[in-house]
Amino acid sequence: YISIHIWYGDFSQQCEEFPVDQCFAPLSVIACRVSKVQEELRTRKGIEATMTSDKWSDVRALGWMWVDYAAEQTEVIYGKWHPVLLDAIIQSNGTFVDTRGSTTSTLANRRVQSWHDGATRLIRWGWPGADDH
Repeated sequence: YISIHIWYGDFSQQCEEFPVDQCFAPLSVIACRVSKVQEELRTRKGIEATMTSDKWSDVRALGWMWVDYAAEQTEVIYGKWHPVLLDAIIQSNGTFVDTRGSTTSTLANRRVQSWHDGATRLIRWGWPGADDH
């Protein structure tokens, strides 16, 4: 599967010059990066995308799964750090698309590449059109 990690809450304070909705890559750009990974892996294995995010739940329309920790009450049942741990497991065991500059991204990218010889892509952000193709 392809793991997509997009948590903007950690970076929103760095969007000083632009409104947050213009600072980060839109879903269409993320979908483009995922498509590139799918193309790379299409001949090697079946592909399924799973997104961990604090922003979008409408990714199901793209055919992706979304981990909804709020609906599952993961934090309430298991504790504050369980969603973070589950994200790390999901992100490290597939192929990976994530936000450039994130510590989580760096760790997951390296795990995917070294543990699974997997494909990874990072999404540029910080200004409108930062990751346009």
